[in-house]
Amino acid sequence: MHAYKGARTLSEFAGRKIHVECLKCEIRRRYNGDAMIARVGGGVVMPDLLNRIARGNGCTLNDAPTPNGIRCGMHYASEA
Repeated sequence: MHAYKGARTLSEFAGRKIHVECLKCEIRRRYNGDAMIARVGGGVVMPDLLNRIARGNGCTLNDAPTPNGIRCGMHYASEA
């Protein structure tokens, strides 16, 4: 069970692109929804997927609270 009640799952993004960006790290990525489902499973909720993507890009800011309050800035972006 996940902590994000009502959150969308990755399975809803089959056949679509997933766009993420972090202005802090200057990262902009597009992922193929079908490939991501094959890799992590369609039941993953989108907030959890965002944390996995951030970690996969080397961010550790979501792993534990930081003393200075800095948090990861990764978020879902529009297609444009």
